[in-house]
Amino acid sequence: MTPSETVAALDATLPPTRWGWRLWERDEVLREQVALLRQNFPMTLLASLATALGTLWVMASVADAQIVTVWLITHTLVVSGVYATLRSIAPFVDPAPQAARKLIGCMALMGLSWGSLGYVVLYWGTPESVIYAVGIISTVSSGALGLGAPLYRAYLTYLTCAVGGVMVAVALAGGPVMWPALFLTTVYYALTSLQARTADRATRRSIALKLENERLVSELRAESQRALAAQEAAERADRDKSRFLAAASHDLRQPLHAMGLFLESLQRSPLNDHQRTVLQHAHAASGAAAEMLTTLLDYSRLEAGVVKVRPDAFAVQPLLTALEQEFGVQADTAGLVYRTRETSAAAHADRSLVGLVMHNFISNALRYTARGGVLIACRTRGKRLALEVWDTGAGIPEHQWEEIFKEFHQLGNPERDRRKGLGLGLAIVQRLAREMKTSVELRSYPGRGSVFRLWLDRWQGALVDDAIPALDARGLVGLRVLAIDDDEAVRLGMQALLQSWGCHCITAESSTEALECLDDITPDLIITDFRLRHEETGKQVLQALRAYLGVHVPAIIMTGDTSPQRLRDAQSTSALLLHKPVSTGQLRDAIVQLITQPPLVEIEESDPLTEDAATTSAAPAP
Repeated sequence: MTPSETVAALDATLPPTRWGWRLWERDEVLREQVALLRQNFPMTLLASLATALGTLWVMASVADAQIVTVWLITHTLVVSGVYATLRSIAPFVDPAPQAARKLIGCMALMGLSWGSLGYVVLYWGTPESVIYAVGIISTVSSGALGLGAPLYRAYLTYLTCAVGGVMVAVALAGGPVMWPALFLTTVYYALTSLQARTADRATRRSIALKLENERLVSELRAESQRALAAQEAAERADRDKSRFLAAASHDLRQPLHAMGLFLESLQRSPLNDHQRTVLQHAHAASGAAAEMLTTLLDYSRLEAGVVKVRPDAFAVQPLLTALEQEFGVQADTAGLVYRTRETSAAAHADRSLVGLVMHNFISNALRYTARGGVLIACRTRGKRLALEVWDTGAGIPEHQWEEIFKEFHQLGNPERDRRKGLGLGLAIVQRLAREMKTSVELRSYPGRGSVFRLWLDRWQGALVDDAIPALDARGLVGLRVLAIDDDEAVRLGMQALLQSWGCHCITAESSTEALECLDDITPDLIITDFRLRHEETGKQVLQALRAYLGVHVPAIIMTGDTSPQRLRDAQSTSALLLHKPVSTGQLRDAIVQLITQPPLVEIEESDPLTEDAATTSAAPAP
């Protein structure tokens, strides 16, 4: 809004006019006008006294000096009274109309004091002295224009009182010279009034602009405060969410991890057909719960910033074969066809993260495909290649293509059936693609199916096979393992599982109890939970045990905690990090990886093993 528009808007809210000017301005504008006039008044009073002394010197030769002296004394008393009144006015404290009335009264007194000079020269001076008085008062009135410009009513009152007295004196004096003087004085009065009106409008326009700016600044400040409050609330909610996920994940993973260990031990026991069927159902329920918790963990790791991309060249076909071995049985059980197109292509990317993306793609495809099947393929396009997952599901409407990559967004699941997942899979895919600085593409045809593509850099050089030699559980016979966990069920399950592999296992619930065990055994491997009782952590346990032994014993840290800070702390221990619930195959592979390393050699924090453990999802127990 321009200043003119602002003034017009203010004028529209004011009372009706009288004699061409407003009776009262709106309080905000009036208060600013009063403040300006109050600020200018003291200096004007000094100028008025100086002009009055000059008037005595000029008028002494054309009027009675004693009467002019009396007028000067009276004028000085008026100025003193006006000054005393001004000191009692507080523009931003007193009500604006009251302060304005006081100022108008002061201006009226000053105008009457100067206007009385016309009567002095009319009755105690010569006819020429009236002309002198006209010139003096015209000069004084013009000088006072700057004073009264902020408040038009005050200046018009002053001008009427001052010039009016002289005009009456001129009219009473009469004569051929006086009538032209009266006409010129009237013209002067009209022109000065118009000039004062113009100055008043400019002042009010300036005040209106100032008030509008203050209002905008106030609104902007309030809006900024609201935005900061909303940001703080959002950050607080995000922290609360992370704490909740961390606590809930840890508390749920502990019994689930123990259950997986017991189920594995039970599977090695003699069972009848009915018991084996029940055991299979228990494994399936455990696997479903593990999958949901793993999804939450993947999401938490991405938010924690502990996922680091380590691109390397790898052949695509072994990855696709591993995925077929994992999902083929699931597809057969659901009556779906699972096909993989053979490829000789190689990619340059982080293999574990690519595997996680494809895992989410295929899992979604199987979950939302009722008949037909899925096709996994790799297509090359120049220096790029695309890993594709085709399905014959219901398809996705185009307006939902962006929405499905948002957290907790699911299609075709209004009842929030957790068997269909949490709605985080594609959100994780999107975040992983950004971490790898690549993109994901979707094409879908409602009623016919969808295809998801992950674009990667194509590798055309030679591939180096640096895989770790595979070992089975027989290679673990005689391995001395110290297992530390504050949950008795987990300790018992871990001991039973490791002893079934031929390991010699000792368990403890704290670092103190573990140190007592070191008198009887020097472990080849330490397996510890990350969060123990009395706020003790697996990191502290490892530091204490390694310091006592004087050697850097290989270690595995297991955790069900998804807190970003705890993930970073655990990852800094140079130990393998596994996330509960840990499958028996995953635990066995981790142990094999550690014992194939040179003995007692510290694993660097950036070692690929550590990174793989931090970026690979724990699969459901078999």
